[in-house]
Amino acid sequence: EYLDKKTAQINELVSAKQKQIELLKEYKQSVIANAVTGKLDERTGSRPTDERREKRKWKDSGISWIGKIPENWKCSTLRKHLKFVSDKGHPNEQLLSVTREQGVIIRNVESKEENHNVIPEDLSDYKLVKQGQFAINKMKSWQGSYGVSSYTGIVSPAYYVCDLNFENKDFFSIAIRSKAYIPFFTMYSKGIRVDQWDLSPIGLKTIPFFIPPADEQDKIVSFVKDKMERIDSQVASIENQIANLNEYRQSLISE
Repeated sequence: EYLDKKTAQINELVSAKQKQIELLKEYKQSVIANAVTGKLDERTGSRPTDERREKRKWKDSGISWIGKIPENWKCSTLRKHLKFVSDKGHPNEQLLSVTREQGVIIRNVESKEENHNVIPEDLSDYKLVKQGQFAINKMKSWQGSYGVSSYTGIVSPAYYVCDLNFENKDFFSIAIRSKAYIPFFTMYSKGIRVDQWDLSPIGLKTIPFFIPPADEQDKIVSFVKDKMERIDSQVASIENQIANLNEYRQSLISE
């Protein structure tokens, strides 16, 4: 009876803290999406006051879920910034993965979770991705599996690799991976079943992109990085608390 009572209390605490983590992650995505569509005051990290909002001029983005954007932001499309490339014959380069959570990462060849598909012995047909290029898992782009690469390596020949013509690659990366843009990749992915959806090259190039002035891009990048560090630190702290609670539960049972 004692253990039932104590473990129930601990489980309730763990559940509450896991909910905190989920809410922080949702908040994180909302902050980024609002920042890259001009709806945050970069000084405070919140929606601008009515006074500051009135001072700024706005225009309709033409996209229902984005709404209005600052009048001085340019409306572009990915056609102007992406150029498809296919450079093969580099089998000795490191393997990369394109994930929903982290974008382009170094592939852990020892991980069973990361290696659902068998890695062929001959990798000469794999595509080279250079640092600063944009890589897309075209069958999972609707989930957010794409990003600007921080590494040089090779990816599956089924992926898209593009040269990125955009000066502030940090801003492009933060913006395109935000929940403001993921719905576009869903919109232009088609297939018989969801797990077989495929992003068309024409669809990719049709996706709109909203560009603030260069100085504002820098401010947004600085603000988002600082805000994300703080949120990630909070998440790490709560995860540590959960680990301690789980250890405490086991020690109670043992005692």
